[in-house]
Amino acid sequence: MYAGENPCHSIDMLKGWKISSVRPGRGASGALRREFILVAISDQAEALRAVKECLPDAEITVDSEATPDLLAEYQVIEGEMVVLAE
Repeated sequence: MYAGENPCHSIDMLKGWKISSVRPGRGASGALRREFILVAISDQAEALRAVKECLPDAEITVDSEATPDLLAEYQVIEGEMVVLAE
């Protein structure tokens, strides 16, 4: 970033993915838990790898590309992810 450059403008360049996961729930019922994850990693394979590393017992699916606006709304920064529970 250059001196005087507004850091908010870099948000427009973010690319990421909307990923859903299903994994076994906790407790006696064992009901499946569905979660939605916003990942601000531009490479889809790397994004999937990062989610799988955090949720090794989950089945994961890429739903779609996340827009820069959506990533900004949830304050997801480059290289990070946010889990949104259903």
